Amino acid sequence: MDSELSRVLFISIELFLQFGVKSVNMDQIASSCGISKKTLYKHVKNKEDLLEKAFEQAVVFMKAELEEAIASVEGNAIDQLFAMERFAEVHMRDDKDRLLHQLEHYYPSIASGMKAKREDIVFAVTKRNLERGIREGLYREDLQVDHIALLYYGHILAVHEGVISNEHIKLDQLRKTSLRYHIRGIASASGLAYLNQLIAT
Repeated sequence: MDSELSRVLFISIELFLQFGVKSVNMDQIASSCGISKKTLYKHVKNKEDLLEKAFEQAVVFMKAELEEAIASVEGNAIDQLFAMERFAEVHMRDDKDRLLHQLEHYYPSIASGMKAKREDIVFAVTKRNLERGIREGLYREDLQVDHIALLYYGHILAVHEGVISNEHIKLDQLRKTSLRYHIRGIASASGLAYLNQLIAT
């Protein structure tokens, strides 16, 4: 991607975070980037095109950060699951995620596309984790990997996007319960023993 365009998209996201998707106009974006509107329109067709490109870039960054978080884990598939959950806790309830909710209201087609791309990323990473856990003997061999990957993504959405809401339940406790529930549903005897060891420490 062109470096000037990348800079424009980064600054645009910062403006959207500060003022909201609807409030920011192309004049503000050009001014904040230190370029003319004519130059801005060399990179994007209109505000909708800018929004789409900006959020696509944000998804690319999210994927890279998630892959880095997973790669930094030296342990097994279960250890990676805990790392993925920590990543989701930070990134699926941050300011950028609230921007996605604004997109749903004002630019629903862009929001739909971004959610689909995010789902593809999480699905691929989860599927890879399941396949690794089966190879390591920590997950059961009879798992329907595609089905479990979809169900796990549903867990993430339910916990982190308010699908499940109860003011008496603390989010961090719900997150831990959800992850343990998922692992207990897929784990072999060895996997359950390892999970219990993690919980005990």
